[in-house]
Amino acid sequence: MDISVLADKIKEAVIGEIRQEFKEFRAEVRGELSGFRLAIEAMSKRMDGIESRMGGLETKIGSLENRIGNLENRINETNKRIDALREELSGRIDETNKRIDETNKRIDETNKRIDRLYEVIVRREEHTKLEQRVTSLERAVEELKERIAA
Repeated sequence: MDISVLADKIKEAVIGEIRQEFKEFRAEVRGELSGFRLAIEAMSKRMDGIESRMGGLETKIGSLENRIGNLENRINETNKRIDALREELSGRIDETNKRIDETNKRIDETNKRIDRLYEVIVRREEHTKLEQRVTSLERAVEELKERIAA
């Protein structure tokens, strides 16, 4: 088997494994982000509902202050949840970026190891060729000695 083909197969195997790990990681992140997206959409719908109710409250002057106070509390709670969710998302994004950076470092290290392995394999191949050449030359010398002796 050609040494470069072997090196390519090794490189493909290692990269394939890293790609699979990265796909799984990406699927996990996408799942989490999808969940957050749904939560944000739900909160957004709740905010839309609250705003709609506020428009209707303007016509009901008698209970306006109580209802507005209640809505302000609900909005504050929702904003707190949104802020908490933003902080959590920011933390997860930072964590994800760190994991991506770590994965990229591992890929770089793996590529370096593959390159070193390829160099070793190529040197072995060259060494084997040189040994074969030396053996061939030794036989030729022996044959010449036999001819000279005869």
